[in-house]
Amino acid sequence: MVNIISKGGFDDNFTYLLTSANGDHAVIDPCGKCAEKLKSLNIAANSLKYILITHGHSDHFDALDEIKKLFPEAKTAGYKKAEFQKDIDLDEGSRLCFGNNSIEIIHTPGHSRDSLCYIYKPDNAIFTGDTLFIGCIGFCRSPGTMAQSLTRLRSLPEELIIYSGHDYGEVQNRSLAEEKVKNPEFSPDFISKLYSERG
Repeated sequence: MVNIISKGGFDDNFTYLLTSANGDHAVIDPCGKCAEKLKSLNIAANSLKYILITHGHSDHFDALDEIKKLFPEAKTAGYKKAEFQKDIDLDEGSRLCFGNNSIEIIHTPGHSRDSLCYIYKPDNAIFTGDTLFIGCIGFCRSPGTMAQSLTRLRSLPEELIIYSGHDYGEVQNRSLAEEKVKNPEFSPDFISKLYSERG
């Protein structure tokens, strides 16, 4: 199950709480006042398994220290070359055991070199950080690399529901199938233009 536990932070950032069928929890991008919300949910300290960071821009983990104080056993995870402090190094193809299933990791650089997306198939969820928003894409530090990452996302199962890093869209989430139709910056033509740019 996916819940938005906070929206705020620097720029309408989302923090998500992912819960498995057996009660394991993971927080994705702890920011803003999410610690207060988590505390109010009375989650058992040992049930928060992971704190997952989509990329190393500080607005996506400015509440990390507060969360770690509340849940000292939770392991912070992010891209292996990311510069923030973490317990688990992740890369393309990594998997994290979660409940009776696993969270899959794909490396999606372009907005930043350390951008990751997290996929949890039991809930048809993909957490895209600042790579893909509802209705647009993230700022491209490397357009050609971003094009490769977007192409990769377009190839994923269309039933996946996008949970992005900011509340920028007309809705808070929607399926990959819908996004392929409705997001002009996720179209093959736009991605083709990105491929042609240097960076």
